[in-house]
Amino acid sequence: MPMSDSSIFSAKSRIFSPRSETEAAELLRPIFERSEDADAQEVRESVREILLDVRTKGDAGVLKWARSLDGFSGDAKDFRIDQEKLPLAWNSLSSPVREAFQEAKKRICDYHLSALSLLHDQLPAPGQAGFRLTPLDRVGIYVPGGTAAYPSTVLMTALVARVAGVKNIVGVTPAKNGHVPESILAAFHLSGVTEVIGVGGVQGIGALAYGTESIMRVDKIAGPGNRFVAEAKRQVFGLVDIDMIAGPTEVVVIADKTANPRWIAADLLAQAEHDTRSSAILLTDSLALAQETAREMDEMLGTLPRSAIAAESVGRYGYLLVVREMDEALRISDRIAPEHLELHVADPVSLVPRLAHAGAIFIGENSAEVFGDYMYGPSHVLPTSGSARFSSPVSVETFLKRTSLIRGFGSREEQEAMVRMTAVLARLEGLEGHARSALQRSESCGKEII
Repeated sequence: MPMSDSSIFSAKSRIFSPRSETEAAELLRPIFERSEDADAQEVRESVREILLDVRTKGDAGVLKWARSLDGFSGDAKDFRIDQEKLPLAWNSLSSPVREAFQEAKKRICDYHLSALSLLHDQLPAPGQAGFRLTPLDRVGIYVPGGTAAYPSTVLMTALVARVAGVKNIVGVTPAKNGHVPESILAAFHLSGVTEVIGVGGVQGIGALAYGTESIMRVDKIAGPGNRFVAEAKRQVFGLVDIDMIAGPTEVVVIADKTANPRWIAADLLAQAEHDTRSSAILLTDSLALAQETAREMDEMLGTLPRSAIAAESVGRYGYLLVVREMDEALRISDRIAPEHLELHVADPVSLVPRLAHAGAIFIGENSAEVFGDYMYGPSHVLPTSGSARFSSPVSVETFLKRTSLIRGFGSREEQEAMVRMTAVLARLEGLEGHARSALQRSESCGKEII
């Protein structure tokens, strides 16, 4: 239900009191279908066309679409942004912005260094197996450049890669009419990005995945983007690794009667203003709280600069669900598996062990999701669209790979047993060559072991 004018929309229309969890699931169905709307097939075909051009034509293919979609006016030699512009951009920022960036960097690095300290190579003893962890050689950090500039995304991805030990970090972002926002360049500088490519969209993803005459391919692509970028990442996965396929952003707030409705309203609208396909959901056992939250949302929408976007988002994918008990709210939340989950209840810590699926949980009403976007430390690049059921936020492990280590047995007896059982299983599968490879390691080779 498109909302062209926020003044005619009321959040009260989004209050629902489902009689069962089945009814609640049916109400919420649209949020799971956001990526499969009427033009999903058209998006896939458009992405396939652009990627084919980049794969087969290299720089010429990138140029064609960068000029068409982003107003890029240069040649292939202009893809690369001069590294000298990065410190200049940093120095152009005001002192308060630099201070905030530096504090965010400190907190991000501290958090991920702490996580890295828990990861250790396991060198195997004789007859055992272990593993080693090594950073990827070269990663691409995609930074959106559509309706807003997101330097925080640079910090939340490139800094994590740097902590993980990645030596070559390529920042890729659209150069709209040849210009990259100073805040983005400054964030690249602060994060230690080694190259910056002023090409975005599907053509940017294609250049990172396939490589061109002037852009060297990467091992992994990380960072969010619009639905075209998400689809491009889906289509190049396998040739190159990706962090995740990120969909529209979402937040679930679980609240009881003790919660502050004004804070909840502000937190819901903070997500809704991202995009018309964002989702903001309140789960509460208090009808009065839902009604007061809706009143606050309507009041705030009147002064929100991106009110048209937020109103359409809430009108299509926003819900204020009044449940019968708090346990029901927890079960519905786990069914949604939200990107962001806020707990505005009297005892939020007690709920954490009872929740299984969320990209990030914000414990207590003072822990607003917006702090996680910028300052807390964990990456704000999180699984969306229910994928928190099986995937994790960007972390140092995103930029590490695991190599298994296998070491031969130390004793003759153990070796003979391993040979015998391996040969048994290989022959069970009809792979005699495998069995004979094992039997070569046996002092009884030549005899019929089985």
